[in-house]
Amino acid sequence: MGNVDEILNYVEVDALLSCAGQPRAEDFAALGAGGFKEVINLATAASTGHLPDEAELCAGAGMGFTWLPVAWDAPTLQDFEAFRAWLAPRRQTKTLVHCAKNWRASLFVALYRVLEEGLSPDAAWEEVLSVWEPDGAWTGLARAVLSRAGSPLPEGLKK
Repeated sequence: MGNVDEILNYVEVDALLSCAGQPRAEDFAALGAGGFKEVINLATAASTGHLPDEAELCAGAGMGFTWLPVAWDAPTLQDFEAFRAWLAPRRQTKTLVHCAKNWRASLFVALYRVLEEGLSPDAAWEEVLSVWEPDGAWTGLARAVLSRAGSPLPEGLKK
């Protein structure tokens, strides 16, 4: 059995929400044993480490699975809104949001927490930067999501 803490770029956001890179096949049993009930994968089939049998691995560990592939080079507002709608009813359930390297996942989780939970944009951006430094497509998405919601931009996105 794998170890949850050894999943690439694993971050426990709070007791019920974590984000990470792609778990290995052996990590799903550890996730289930650790109380996770839901998993969403934001990576595409072309992403590093993609597991075509991830739905079955989750089911075998007693977890629900959703695949919401987000194109690496062209994330959209619709992608984020689909994620937001998916996470909202599951927020009181122990959930893992992942992608290939926790780049898509960390940004989507941070934006969700700003819009739905009142996390300050600057604190959210610092959480993202602790995992990776978003490029143009992803900073553009973050600006669009926050601007559309009437939220202030974090200092790091005002440039």
